[in-house]
Amino acid sequence: MSLTTDLPKYRPDLVGEDAGDECYLDLTPKEPREETRIVFCWCPPAPEKRLPGFWLGKHLVTQAQWAALGLENRSRFHESSQQPVDNVSWEDAGEFAQRSQAVMPAGQELWLPAEAQWERACRSGRDLDFGIGSGRSLNSQLANFNGNYPTGEGSGSFDWLYREKTLPVGCFPPNAWGLHDMHGQLWEWCAERYDKEGVARVLRGGSWDDGGRLAAAGIRRRYVPRARYVRFGLRVSPSSIQNRKRA
Repeated sequence: MSLTTDLPKYRPDLVGEDAGDECYLDLTPKEPREETRIVFCWCPPAPEKRLPGFWLGKHLVTQAQWAALGLENRSRFHESSQQPVDNVSWEDAGEFAQRSQAVMPAGQELWLPAEAQWERACRSGRDLDFGIGSGRSLNSQLANFNGNYPTGEGSGSFDWLYREKTLPVGCFPPNAWGLHDMHGQLWEWCAERYDKEGVARVLRGGSWDDGGRLAAAGIRRRYVPRARYVRFGLRVSPSSIQNRKRA
């Protein structure tokens, strides 16, 4: 596959050849629209960690995509339908997954990535704190976070922007695998519990309102599944290897 305007549609048997290969899915297949088309990037396997390859959303789920499945948009920031949907709980993500079954191949749905998948995608093959730029620092030219608090090498040399809201997806440079906003913008729910004994679920990636340190690839946060907040959103995967557990 190549990165062209004529991308292949997602199929359960579709496997990428190279990191960053793309495919897509129409959430409104009867009336296809660019704003409701979800593009996925291929994240190659990690044999040493026994992690198969998987597809992951190129962007956070947008408000247009959320509304396409008939879900209530509770987002605080709604200047554009291409802003990511915020105020999303883990349980809301489950509703998105359930409704997506209507447009997915039989037995499939759009569900959250496993935490190991999310981190591998975020790092995009690099063993560094950040999957963009040098990998050793983060400033608000690279990501949407509270730019008053950049982090890493040379972070104190400039005054950076604090935008105080989400921006439309794709405004910042992608990582090496074509994924946008893995750092900042919104905290992203992952599929699993934070620990085996508790009920809290995992969030990764930082947000528009957090300092750069919290956007590092290895940082974890936890909240109960019903928690909605203006800093919470979601990115989804269509891969058949997803093992969804909502208990």
